Amino acid sequence: MSKQSIIPVDHTVVVRAPIKEVYERWDRIEDYPSFMEGVREIAWLDEKRFSLKSEGGGQTFHSICEVTLRIPERRIAWRTLSGGPDSSGVVCFQNAGGGFTEVTLQMRYDPETGWQDRAQLEERLQGNLERFKELVETGKSLKTH
Repeated sequence: MSKQSIIPVDHTVVVRAPIKEVYERWDRIEDYPSFMEGVREIAWLDEKRFSLKSEGGGQTFHSICEVTLRIPERRIAWRTLSGGPDSSGVVCFQNAGGGFTEVTLQMRYDPETGWQDRAQLEERLQGNLERFKELVETGKSLKTH
């Protein structure tokens, strides 16, 4: 990523479920297509790396990504190793009390490698978090293709 073009993104949602359940659900990367708009297919390559097929802005991407950090019930971080768009990020889980969990997604990406429309990306990420919340709370995905 070239430092001049890095764009940070930050979204939070509060899920009505215990932190352990919320963390374990997010950690199932293979389930992302069920709630993440634009994510078409994910396949584990080994214990840390996965293949990601996605689309956005009329483009199709095939990336190899790596989970760089896993702290159970606290955070999961990743980065793109190859393909595009070039991004990295972390999802943080915080006990919000009363059986609620705060989920914060912080991401940095290089728009020169894809996702040029920041507003569209921000809307997509917020929608992904809302669908994740719905999936955990009700067991049903609201994703529309």
